[in-house]
Formats: sequence, C-alpha cells, structure tokens
Amino acid sequence: MRTGVFRLLEHLLVLGMSVMSLMVLLNVVLRYGFNSGIPFSVEVSRLIFVWVVFIGSVIALKDGAHLGVSWFIEAFPKPVRLVCLWVSHALMLWCCWLLWQGSWIQTVVNLNNYAPISGISVGTMYAAGLFASVFFALILLRNLWRSLRPERLEAAPSDGASPRGGAER
Repeated sequence: MRTGVFRLLEHLLVLGMSVMSLMVLLNVVLRYGFNSGIPFSVEVSRLIFVWVVFIGSVIALKDGAHLGVSWFIEAFPKPVRLVCLWVSHALMLWCCWLLWQGSWIQTVVNLNNYAPISGISVGTMYAAGLFASVFFALILLRNLWRSLRPERLEAAPSDGASPRGGAER
C-alpha cells in the first residue's frame, strides 16, 4: 500500500475533524447566543464523526498505535512470537470479516433511508464500516506478508504492525 493513500486519509481526517468542530461550535454559539441554530449540523456532524473514527482507526492500525501487551509477548522466543502474531492477525482478520458482513447488511438496509433534515442516506454512515474493514484487512495481510521475511524475524516486534514496535506508545 502506498503512502499516498494514507496521506490522503490523514488529510481527510483533519478536514473531517475541522468541519465537525466548526459546525458544532457554530451551532452552540447560534443556539445559546441567538436562540437559533443550523438544523442539519447535528446529523452531518454525527456522520462526519463516524467516518473520522473509522479513518483514524485505519491510520492507527497502519502506524501500530493501537494498544498491545508487548511486555508479555517479548518474553517468548522469536518462533513463538511469530506464532502469536499469526494467531492474533488471523483473529483480527476474522473480526474484519464480521465487521464487513454487519456493515454490508446495515448499508444495504439503510441505503434508501434518509436523514430527516439533511436528506443524506443513512447507509453512508454504515459504509464507514465497509471502508474500514477492507483497509484493516489489507493492513493485516501486509503485516503477515512482512512477517515471512527473514530480516523481519530478527527485529521481531511483538505486534508486527510497524517497524517501531507499535504498542510502546
């Protein structure tokens, strides 16, 4: 996976957070200061928030910024760490499949349901799960592929997610 895709995701993340924050701030000022508001801002900011969370979790997985128990895994010899990596990634890939299935069902069911004020399809909210599950799976498969290289076994970070070792943050 190229860095350009993740750079674009980072820009979308910043844009989404900025738009969401400005909409909520403006709506609060209008409600409390002028007894009015922007009716669609609640629906749109909720949709943006869902997408921001999923985009952010994709970036976090790519960077290895997720939580981990590296102190426990690092006590094992390298071959056992590799088995742990494969088992954990297999479980995460299964979770990606479950996320895909649930998101697909909800996206299809809600595609023709529209938010009452903004008119945006409710299915776009559930499509964030489709997007994330695909990216999660691609990142996990890349990690597994990288774990097969011999030089990777020498470094052997516990989670295999990043060259920095991931969970030490």
